[in-house]
Amino acid sequence: MVACGLAGAISIVGCSSSSGSPAPTATRAAARTATLTTALTSSATPIKGRYVAMGSSFAAGTGIGPDISDGCLRSAQNYPHLLASRLHLDLVDVTCGGATVLNLLNTPQGDHPAQIDALTADTRLVTITAGGNDLTYSLSTLICANSASAGQPCTNLPTPEATKTASATLRTNFTKLFAAIKAKAPRARILLVAYPRVFPNPPTTCPGNVISTADSVALADIGTTLQNTSRLAAADSHVTFIDAYTASAGHDVCAPDADRWVEGSNATGTPYHPDATGTAALSALIAKALPRPASQPATASQG
Repeated sequence: MVACGLAGAISIVGCSSSSGSPAPTATRAAARTATLTTALTSSATPIKGRYVAMGSSFAAGTGIGPDISDGCLRSAQNYPHLLASRLHLDLVDVTCGGATVLNLLNTPQGDHPAQIDALTADTRLVTITAGGNDLTYSLSTLICANSASAGQPCTNLPTPEATKTASATLRTNFTKLFAAIKAKAPRARILLVAYPRVFPNPPTTCPGNVISTADSVALADIGTTLQNTSRLAAADSHVTFIDAYTASAGHDVCAPDADRWVEGSNATGTPYHPDATGTAALSALIAKALPRPASQPATASQG
């Protein structure tokens, strides 16, 4: 995979996945998204006001702490909080560990209402990191890690056919979600923030990854499917795509401690989830895609 850096992660021009060059459809989608993102970031007025953060554990910052939620495993140091502090936004954070896209759209998650209920007409920014639970990506990774730690094979991975079917449903549900957000918050800028890369390229075992190489390859393929599906869904609905997957190359579970954005099996927090370094990097990545007042430089403190 070509690591395009922060600028490439926002404009998504000329990047490829770990499976090689993207299919022509994905390339066209990337080009459409790049054009849209360039137009938005160059002409839109600075974001200010109400910011609603939606998504699953990768947005909630599960395991980073301190936990400020009622059962959602939401951290006060997740990327929505860091971004809101950086850009002086009024944050409403409804991210929740375990959420699927339908939990964002119309399905309560336990005692928590659908996340879209947090939107109002005066919402100006919406960020979304979701879809991994729709493909059982995180759950499968944790199951395989537990199996490997117990010296047992991982027998619960979804088949490629099941992942393909789930990804088609995910793309459809993203389209429904984006349409519903635009209806409820017509003046909001919508950002779909990709999941950062979890496994190295090529996938392998390492001190931070106890999962076998074969199972790591299978899990990384699900991550690539999630990345490509998310990119296409964003292009379908003309939603800005923040390519954290590309930007996080070299920051996976096998990276040195100082460079790691995602913790592995030896994590003090939640294994195979973003750590504090990762959430700070995601905050910076998103901020680069947003216009800001002239008095507020791109290097502003995260707070």
